[in-house]
Parts: sequence; structure tokens; C-alpha cells
Amino acid sequence: MAKANTGPKLVLYGPDERHGATPKRGFKQYIYFIRWYEHGAKRERSTGTGDVREAQQALAALITEQAQPVDVVRRGPAPADQLSVTDMLGLYLEHHAPHAADPERIRYAIRNLIPWWDGATVSGITAGACRRYASESGRAPGTVRRELGTLAAAMNWCETEGYLAGHGVVVLPPVPKDEQAFLTRSDAAGLLWAAWRRRWRWKDADGTMHMNLHLPMFILIGLYHGARKEAILGLQWQPNTDGGYVDLDRGFIDFNPIGRVQTKKRRARVPIAPRLLPWLRIARRITRQYVVECDGKPVGDVKKGFAAAATAAGLSGVHPHTLRHTCVTWLLRDGLDVWQVGGFVGMSPQTVQQVYGHHAPEYMQEAANASRGRDAGMKAGMESKRA
Repeated sequence: MAKANTGPKLVLYGPDERHGATPKRGFKQYIYFIRWYEHGAKRERSTGTGDVREAQQALAALITEQAQPVDVVRRGPAPADQLSVTDMLGLYLEHHAPHAADPERIRYAIRNLIPWWDGATVSGITAGACRRYASESGRAPGTVRRELGTLAAAMNWCETEGYLAGHGVVVLPPVPKDEQAFLTRSDAAGLLWAAWRRRWRWKDADGTMHMNLHLPMFILIGLYHGARKEAILGLQWQPNTDGGYVDLDRGFIDFNPIGRVQTKKRRARVPIAPRLLPWLRIARRITRQYVVECDGKPVGDVKKGFAAAATAAGLSGVHPHTLRHTCVTWLLRDGLDVWQVGGFVGMSPQTVQQVYGHHAPEYMQEAANASRGRDAGMKAGMESKRA
């Protein structure tokens, strides 16, 4: 049976199984390869690097290469039944994504969209096709909503920019109504303790003792600032064009890379949480460029270490994004309104209210109290009429 095309992805090869690599005969170092399938046949291309960030850039370049758009600029807008979805997404990825607020999320969504919509034209984007995509993708409803939202944004952008004449119809699945998992204070303490026990120390040639605190540091920033995993791992000590930065002298964190477009959802500079500040000062003494480092190098992902710490703490169904849910929930339960919470964690007030509002029912209390005044007025009016 032919292998299904799930889109390009990174695989790590090396001399042994360390770092999650697949052992490969003759390999003396760890190198990321890009693997994909064409008509059921496996294809691989070396990225030439063992650095996960450089490998991810090579992966994005290949996705762009495989989705090279047709030249519709000189011929004018293409009809919806003549422009393929792959070409439309390629145009959006190449010309819009680099200037967007979160280009990495766009790349991730397009990487998932291309395999399923390959061979379809824009006119084939229908409500039924969107429902089939949602049911066949196997991903969570929230993830499907983001991916189909990217599809709709790409279609609207191509139409606005003159690449497309006409459009299809994108229908998003309903917003999930289930409550987002969050940690209690006791759960968070247990997770932090488990992460702290996983730290390790070493001595350099000069006999200086070093300590890796990347996992506890990641958890603390997530709990106190509710940032996404990629935003935390991208934090540096100086302003840069790749991620945000921490300014200890002025006491703020800016999660925006230099030159990135500021949107309503994307937070501006936020003051450092007081309980986090001492830990950031410790991290500044033991890290070089990035706030979260392991052995002097940026951390590509914390999924495995986080899962191990959660298991050691006796927690199930917990993942790095749970820290964001936890931060929002704690802030609401501490009495902050949705506008304050949304501005602090980089989330629209509507999303805060819709997804987390049940944690802060106090916002309706004034309306409930106001009804008492109306009832008293009506009662007084009725008594006056009886008189």
C-alpha cells in the first residue's frame, strides 16, 4: 500500500539514539533530514545541520519550494477554478507570512493544509470540503479552526492583492466548549519540584560549576506570563529579529521581535512578574544569549522533559500549553478583568471571555445586583398604584 503523503517533516539521524535520533550507519554526527512522500515513495533531503532552528528554516524553504505559485501577476487575477489551493497557499506563505505577526504559526498551518488540499482548486473550497478536512485531519477542533482560518486568510489576501478573482467558502468547526485544563497551585508546585530535580550540574575546564535550569525556567515564565512555548524558547537577553527579549534593567519582557507587526492580540511590553524577577536574574548569570538554554545552547523543544516532569509529579493530560491556560485562569480568579488579562498574555478579550470566562463569574455580579434596584423600583410603583 502506498504511503500517505503527510507533508514534509524533520527527522534526526546520527550515530546512536541520543537526542531522539535514528541510528544511521556511517554517521558520525547528528544531522536533520527532511522526509516526505511523493506518490507513495519516500523522499529525503539533508538539511546539513544538527541545529533544530536551522533545520526548521530549511524545512520552511522546502515547503515554499514545493508550493511554488504560478505567475499570475502578469496575467492578472486567476479565476477560482484555475488557481490551485497549493499555489494560493504558496503565494500567501512567500509574500505575506514573513511580514505577519506570527509567521511560524502560518508555516505550521500551511504545512498541514497542503497535503490534504493538494490537487484542488480554490473553487473546490466548499463547506463540505471543510467539514471533510475537519473529520479526516485527526487533529483537535481548535487546531483545525486555526488551519482553516489560515486557508480563509490566504484566500482573502490573494483576492485583495489581485492574484485571485472569485473565491471559495471556508466553514470553521464550532469553537470547543470544553473547559481548558489548568494547574492548581499545588499541581504547579509539584511540577516545578519535579523539574528542579531534573536539573543537572557540570564543571568546566576551570573547575567552575554550572547548572542547567532550562526546564524550571520555562515553567516559571509560562506560569507567570502565559506565553506560548515558542515565544518562551525564543526569548533572548538583547533585542533581536528572531524572538522577544528580557530587559532586567527596566523590568519588562517584550515578546515581539524587532520589526514584527504589532496586532491587537500580540502583547506589547509587559512588566516582569515580581516573583519571576529573581529567577530571571539567576538565569542571566548562567546563560549566554537565550533566557532558556541547555548547556549554553538554545533549547529546541521541552516536550520530552516537560512530559517526564509531569509524570514524576503525578500529573496526566498536562503539556506545555497548559501553563498558558493556568496563567489566564489564575489571573481571572485573582479578580482581573478580561481586558487586563488579554493585554497581559497576548489574547483578545473576546477569547478570554469565551474560553475562560467561567472562571470569573464575578463580572456578571453588577448586572445581577442592578436587577435588585429595578425590582425595588417596580415594587414601589405597584404600591403607589394600590394607594
